[in-house]
Amino acid sequence: MHCYLEPCIELARRAGEAIMAIYQADDVGAQEKSDHTPVTAADLASNEVLMAGLQEIAPDIPVMSEETPIPPLNERQHWTKYWLLDPMDGTGEFILESGDFAVNIALIENNNPVLGVIYWPSKGVTYYASKGNGAFKREDNGVSQQIFVSPRETLTLAVSRRQKLESVSQYLNSQFDTVALGSCSLKACIIAEGKADCFLRVGPTGEWDTGASQVIVEEAGGCITDAEFNPLTYNQRETTENPDFIVMGHPDWQWQKLISPHHRSLD
Repeated sequence: MHCYLEPCIELARRAGEAIMAIYQADDVGAQEKSDHTPVTAADLASNEVLMAGLQEIAPDIPVMSEETPIPPLNERQHWTKYWLLDPMDGTGEFILESGDFAVNIALIENNNPVLGVIYWPSKGVTYYASKGNGAFKREDNGVSQQIFVSPRETLTLAVSRRQKLESVSQYLNSQFDTVALGSCSLKACIIAEGKADCFLRVGPTGEWDTGASQVIVEEAGGCITDAEFNPLTYNQRETTENPDFIVMGHPDWQWQKLISPHHRSLD
């Protein structure tokens, strides 16, 4: 799996270039999908780059992408290895021109993420990891450094730009600072690099929103679980929708005591 890392980093950058070519166009081709989530020409352009690139990198490995039809479970449940893609996580932020959107590539083996690449096109920054080899951040100058979750003594919560803080604070048994970002995967990455400690996600997401994030956060020393602190699952259900989930940093925080079990009612 590690041999795929550099090719995937380069592929994510190429997909990011396709996104940025559309970013400030007068018409980004925004539409609403059948599940009432937005999609733009940039999502589709990125998906096209990724699908073609992965066919070149590993033609025998199947691909599951947010922007392509998902095969029924009986066709994919026996996959031992597959690519899991979110061609552009943060489509709403792309439309708002906040810059907080990312390309997500994950490799799943035996229903567990083992490789993750997340590219932040507006910053030229790549986060990446493979199982057992640590998590890293690569700046646009090509320099990489290993990243770790923070052992800080004060809690910093990653929140969405449009999230009401009072709706979050009631579910944490601690005082906290905040840092705001748009996409789910970028919030996970800032936890992996120690700039925040926790992110509570309540509401619809897909497995492609957490696949790459999970291996990066875990290799940095943190974890991602569902709202009941159970492991997330991949390719084991007919639906690919995630449950509510929590991204957690340093284990010294004793997260099960810190986060109220009633946080699932957050809206």
